[in-house]
Amino acid sequence: MDAKALAEQAKQEYEQGRYAAAAGLFSQAAQAYRDAQDELNAAEMKNNESVAFLKAGKAKDAFQATDGTETVFEKAGDLKRQGIAVANRAAALEALKKLSEAMDEYNRAADIFEKAGEGDMHSMVRKATAEIFMKRGYIGNSQMDVLDSIRLAEKPTFAQRLLKFMMRLGLFKPQ
Repeated sequence: MDAKALAEQAKQEYEQGRYAAAAGLFSQAAQAYRDAQDELNAAEMKNNESVAFLKAGKAKDAFQATDGTETVFEKAGDLKRQGIAVANRAAALEALKKLSEAMDEYNRAADIFEKAGEGDMHSMVRKATAEIFMKRGYIGNSQMDVLDSIRLAEKPTFAQRLLKFMMRLGLFKPQ
């Protein structure tokens, strides 16, 4: 099978909830893209593999799948996918219960998304850091990241719009 066919089959497996099978197919697709000297798509497939492994409950494999992907996107000047690669690494670290390292990676991802002008992605990683702060009992820090997450959302949910409105009215104030 060629790389595109493998990638398509992997996506179908993923959509069916067969995450381990999807991860294997994404890995095969990555190798096929590398064989074709298409490093960008190979790195994209490795990131997809990481997400599939994470959904399959295989955090260590998810972490390993991210190796080198950030560098490929950085060299290509693709800030969005570089940020996604770092965020995937952070999510794997979080699943491995390496919360300090996960926070560092989420913060790096946030900086990259900010440079890329990716407000929704930036918002997503700020929300992830808020959740880690909550797990650790740092309520004040968590609250600030949640508010930052709301502020950054380009397409806020109804709840985010409501909180923004309440903050403007002074009904909800950060501590």
